[in-house]
Amino acid sequence: MDLLFNREQSNAASGGVNFKLWGKIELDEDEKSIVSKYKFDQAILIFADQPGLLRKSVFIGIGAMVAAMVLLNQMGMMGALIALAAGIGAGYWWYHQKRETIYVKDLLHGRHFNCDSVVELARKEAWLGTVVSFLRQVMESAKHWDGTERHTVEPLSKDEARQVIIKGL
Repeated sequence: MDLLFNREQSNAASGGVNFKLWGKIELDEDEKSIVSKYKFDQAILIFADQPGLLRKSVFIGIGAMVAAMVLLNQMGMMGALIALAAGIGAGYWWYHQKRETIYVKDLLHGRHFNCDSVVELARKEAWLGTVVSFLRQVMESAKHWDGTERHTVEPLSKDEARQVIIKGL
């Protein structure tokens, strides 16, 4: 498994700088078969709770639909269908541009990440590297998931058991 990064920067309309990180993982044939067999492409690598994102995406979609309906009001039913498609497309685009939850499939196809600073870009790159290394180890262990394994758990001494209970793992 290879993790590819591409970093870009451009001038923002406000006079600042925009940073963009593109990340992609490349798999060999064995790794592709594991991803396919266990449907790892649907797995979440990084979860981000963004409660207002879906609602804002719907509002963006409605706004785009209304704007398209105003522009296409002479076209009748065909204009309404085009406006509906424009609204759905705008909402979908907005949602996927702003979501911070990262799926394995995002990196299989390559994904751009907008970053507000070069520090955020470096942190995102390091975080992606860490979670992709976890994915790599899960995929490696998946090669041995068939069959039954026996793990004997030995009891600890009274003091060791107490420390485990108090401190946790």
